[in-house]
Amino acid sequence: MTQMTMNTVLARTRHVRTKAPELRLVPAQLADTEAVVTLFGALHSYNASLDPHFALADDWETLLRQEFQSTVQHSDHLWLLIKDGDRSVGLLIAAIHTDSPMFRHRRWVEVEALFIDDNYRGKHIAQRLLDRAYRWAEERHIDRVQLYVTASNERAQAVYTNQGFTVTQAIMRKSL
Repeated sequence: MTQMTMNTVLARTRHVRTKAPELRLVPAQLADTEAVVTLFGALHSYNASLDPHFALADDWETLLRQEFQSTVQHSDHLWLLIKDGDRSVGLLIAAIHTDSPMFRHRRWVEVEALFIDDNYRGKHIAQRLLDRAYRWAEERHIDRVQLYVTASNERAQAVYTNQGFTVTQAIMRKSL
């Protein structure tokens, strides 16, 4: 290789930018237990700031670990993470729910938790997680996905409205 060719290769190499790691959507594994606990805790810390009734019990971490470890491999539960390298920055928990046989439309997928780290919001991560949950529901021949959202959580409501969710009922509370 001539000196001129070598200099050209070196010049081109210096201008090549290293690409940032792509955010990966992955099924959560048992090894991700602590990441699931951390993200779930962050979600409910935020929810409790909106409504104190969403404060978690003292032993919530133990209970969540047990729930995760007993259902992560079940076909009726979906535990997803968004990872930036090795760091988990997004969480979606969904499960198939079956209502009383008195109801004609008694099966649905419920999104039980959806949380994106503050530094990763606005990057369509929630949409990616929800799209995967929709596919998961369709694969199980379930045509309805629903969720609960705190009435004062306007940011989450906007995300869900943009995804096509509509309000179908309201939960009313009276404190005594």
